[in-house]
Amino acid sequence: MKLFKHLFFLIVFIFTLPLTAQEKNTPKNIKLTLLVKDAKNKPVPGAVILIDNIKQRRVANKAGYFKIKLDKAPKEITAFSPLIGAKKVTYNGQKSIIINITSDNNEKSFATGDRNTKISDPIQFRDIYDYLRGKVAGLNISTTNVIRVRGTSSWNGGRAPLLVLNGVPVDNDTFGDIVPTTIRNVKVLKGPETSIYGLRGANGVIEVNTMIN
Repeated sequence: MKLFKHLFFLIVFIFTLPLTAQEKNTPKNIKLTLLVKDAKNKPVPGAVILIDNIKQRRVANKAGYFKIKLDKAPKEITAFSPLIGAKKVTYNGQKSIIINITSDNNEKSFATGDRNTKISDPIQFRDIYDYLRGKVAGLNISTTNVIRVRGTSSWNGGRAPLLVLNGVPVDNDTFGDIVPTTIRNVKVLKGPETSIYGLRGANGVIEVNTMIN
């Protein structure tokens, strides 16, 4: 009887040992840091990240870094910039990866989910305020990044326009963090156009829609 018990426990131990070893060797809660750079080794702020072809909700920060915690190891990681192009790399267990995006021309098209984003403007902007100065008409922007919609209140009135990001009103700090390379379009509203926002839109409205919602 004792011999039978010993054999039983020995068999159970032998069959569970490989499973235990496999579980120990399977990485969990992977902490991954990406650094996205261009062909000149400069950071690419606002780069869109896809993990196994799934677009992530966040983008690379102003320094080109993207950090994420994963439940399982991915197979492929893609970094995409609408102004440069896309670069796909294979994941081999690294904790940190540098992805260099290169481009042979100024026009790139890349599929992100159910839409194609095509950007032919190679101009890089330092921040959202630089973008507004360079591409959006109907605004006055001071050297201290105070925005006024032309034809509304005066500078002395101290009334700023309503800032709306992807359909949600935001404060100045959130608005200032918008990365120009993620911008899909900008719309400036004034007068009757702002009626949907009520009194909040009395000094004009700036609607910004980005590729990351």
